[in-house]
Amino acid sequence: MQAGTQFLLSGLLTFGVPLAVAVRELIVLRRPDRGAWPGDEPKPVAPHPLPPSAPKRLPDCLIPNLPPVSARGRVLEDA
Repeated sequence: MQAGTQFLLSGLLTFGVPLAVAVRELIVLRRPDRGAWPGDEPKPVAPHPLPPSAPKRLPDCLIPNLPPVSARGRVLEDA
């Protein structure tokens, strides 16, 4: 293989594939409406459901029953 051909193929392999992937990502990012090309008719967007007015209360079985906190603080004992 000639030196010029090897240089060209090495450069394409090193820079060509990442450059092609980068160009593809730029094209995908510039497309509006999730990959639709300009001039295509837009897809209808479903409205988001309204949030409930008040959050629901947890059932009693899911609320932890913690022991009452004592009025005394922690007492450190000698080791």
